[in-house]
Amino acid sequence: MGFSAHPLPRPGGRNANRLRLGVPAALVLPHGSIPCLIDDIALRGARLRFDRPLAKGETALLTFHELRVYAAVVWWKQGECGLRFDQPLDLEDMQGMLWITQNRALYDRICRTGHALDWSEGLGD
Repeated sequence: MGFSAHPLPRPGGRNANRLRLGVPAALVLPHGSIPCLIDDIALRGARLRFDRPLAKGETALLTFHELRVYAAVVWWKQGECGLRFDQPLDLEDMQGMLWITQNRALYDRICRTGHALDWSEGLGD
């Protein structure tokens, strides 16, 4: 028995590592947008947290900074849901997510500074 270059499928259909993020994002649905938290993300899907129930199979657009990815809800339970992306994320997008996990304090500071700058220029909420 030898090692395989390809990971074996894991229970639940996962066969890729996930990055733990804990960053705010938005889920755009046909009837409105809801704020959410991206708990973790992989090339083909993500786990989100929010307080609104969603139906399995419901389609949505996950937005985070410049990332826009279409997805379908594959499961929902109290306060969490799993998304499967229509297309896998680009490697560049995953590298950006990895940078966030490795530079969290700097990322948080950039977000705060960016919001303050937007507000001072009249672009913020």
